[in-house]
Amino acid sequence: MSIKQTTIQASTLLTVVCLSAALTITSCGNKDKSATTTTDSATPAATAPTTGASTAPAATAPAATAAPLSATEKAQLTPVKTALVMANSAVKSGDITKAKAQLTKFSSLYPAVEPVLKAKAGANYAAISSSIAEVKTAMGAATPDKAKAGEGLTAAIKGMTAVIDKK
Repeated sequence: MSIKQTTIQASTLLTVVCLSAALTITSCGNKDKSATTTTDSATPAATAPTTGASTAPAATAPAATAAPLSATEKAQLTPVKTALVMANSAVKSGDITKAKAQLTKFSSLYPAVEPVLKAKAGANYAAISSSIAEVKTAMGAATPDKAKAGEGLTAAIKGMTAVIDKK
């Protein structure tokens, strides 16, 4: 059994490394595209290239024109969504230790795919991000709030599913 777990962990690590490399390449192309879209349709104040909180509305402005994900982008987002689904199952079954482990996995994968999600989710990104923050708060408490964590996980999964399944 430990050989199987080691194999799965090695496979997961290899997948993460490959996805990170692909994301880096993909992100470079997406930055240019989103900057062009924002510049064409937004006011000069909203075209600042920074990604800070003050420009969040500008980043969600092109929501109506967000294209479906490419196969590479789907491959990048799927393991992140899977970690959320597994965490949600663990929360529902009362296995907080397993849920926290899956959320740790999610947290390690998410920063690499967040730019893709942000670019492709459009207006849904704010809801997904808010749900993720709700989950982290609920699970980070001294006594995790399973109900709030479950609500946040369900909402984040629903939002990511909409992005991944967009045609």
